[in-house]
Formats: sequence, C-alpha cells, structure tokens
Amino acid sequence: MSDPTSVRRSSALRLPRGVAERTRWLDLLALLAVPLVLVAVFELPETLRRSLAFEYTDPSITAAFVSAYVHVGPAHLLTNVGGYLLVVPTAYLLSVASGHRRRFFLAFATFLVAFPPVLSYLNLAAVRTASGLGFSGVLLAFVGYLAYAIAEHLQVNLRIGPTTSVAPTLFFLGFAVAAPLSVRSVTVDRATVALGTGGLVLATLLSALLFALSAADESGSLRRRLRLATARRGSFELGVLSLGLFLAFQFVAFPPRPTAGPGTVNLYTHLLGYALGFMVTYVSVQLFARLDAGRPAR
Repeated sequence: MSDPTSVRRSSALRLPRGVAERTRWLDLLALLAVPLVLVAVFELPETLRRSLAFEYTDPSITAAFVSAYVHVGPAHLLTNVGGYLLVVPTAYLLSVASGHRRRFFLAFATFLVAFPPVLSYLNLAAVRTASGLGFSGVLLAFVGYLAYAIAEHLQVNLRIGPTTSVAPTLFFLGFAVAAPLSVRSVTVDRATVALGTGGLVLATLLSALLFALSAADESGSLRRRLRLATARRGSFELGVLSLGLFLAFQFVAFPPRPTAGPGTVNLYTHLLGYALGFMVTYVSVQLFARLDAGRPAR
C-alpha cells in the first residue's frame, strides 16, 4: 500500500535534483545583500537621498552609479525590492540547475557595478530637465538575463532547445509584450504611435517565430520532448514558473500610468536594462564558446 502522505510529498513542488546540494550559503548572503543595501540607503535622510539623484543637466560619475541604489518613496522601494526577490533568486536557481553558477555571478557583478553608470549616461541621449534614481533599470537587466537562463534550463534539464534559438525567442516575446505596454500612456499623435508600435510588435513576433521554428527544427519531435519534459519533476515546474514570472513581470515594468505617484517611471531605462541585460549575456556566452572552440586541444 502507498502512504497518502508520501504521495502528497512526491507530488509537491520541489527543486530539480542536485540544486539544493549545489546551493551555497555565501551565494544566498550575496543575493540578500542587495535588498539590504537598498533598504539601508532608504533609511538615510530624504534630503541626502534626493541629492544623490543623477541630474541629466548636470551629470556626475558618482551620481550615475549611486543613484541606482537610491529611492525616495516607499512604494518605489518596495516594488524594486519585491521584484528583485522574485527575479534574481529565480535566475540563480535556473543557473545552478543548468550548471552555470559562475556565469550567474559574473552577470550579477556586471549588472550591479557596470550597469548603473551605463544606464544613467544613456539617458543623456534625450536632453531634458529631470533626474533619475532607482534600481529598476538594473532589475530589468536581470529580467533580460532571466530570458537566457530559462532557455538554458530548457535545453540542459528538459532537452528543449537549443539555447541559441530559444533564448532569442523568449527575448523577442518579452519585447513584443513590453512595446505596447510602454506606449499606453501616450496622449499625443496616438494614431501614429499606435501604427509604429504595431509594426514593432509585428517585427518582434516574426523574429520570435523565426527563432522558434529554428528551435523546433533542431529539437526534432517537439511533442515527444514535451512529454519527456513533464516527467522531469522539479525541473519542469521550475521552467513553467520561471516562464510565467518572465512574462508577467513585463506588466509590472511597464505600467499603464507611468506618471502616477510622486515620480515618473522611466520606461526608456526599463527597455534599455532589459535589452542590454539579455544582449550582454547572449553575446558574451557565444563569444566565449567560440573562443573555447578555437583553442587547440591539449
């Protein structure tokens, strides 16, 4: 006879095999350090926090970096901390499950150190009297990385791939969702904006379809692979939940009223962070793979 308790346990959500053993306490401390820093900075006096904002008309390299870790309102802070606690640990689990823990932390360090000034200075492309602060651009870089991590998890653990085709498919799908969301608040020349956005969405969907068809051709029988994937308990659930988080987060990153509240949501920075986070990951992985392939065997 089977024990009902054990049956319930076996059907419960669980991590992929080997992930718990490969997870390190220092990794968890590193992941938790970021929201702790964000909260600690928020405890500084408001006048000091406002002085750390990146002024587009008077930029400085110090403010370009520090401003990413500064929030003025509690809602802004909670949104970014909550998003971080959903996206980044998920990306970490996917990377560990795929055997790429080191790659995750290379991206982790790059996003936290290099991306704040890069995103700040890219905002100078549009000259305006305003200032920028907040972690959301960096957070969207992790969302871009999440697209690649999901694709890699699908290939390594669920035999659905290859990553080189699935990752761009997910990226363009996310972009197709983000594009119309980012223009919902436009009130001038709406017909022109709608036409341009429709063309952009169509182009991104076609791009996603091309990569998806390429993945289907290389994967062989998709129905058979999906059947095998559903049998891999833990890995299948992690993949489905991660994919749902990736798509759902686009609606958080691109709200219908970006001007609601005390500040304005910088949708441009969100798009930049998402695109750069994915492209830096994808290009660097492919580059290092080609360099390794070109090295003579020992």
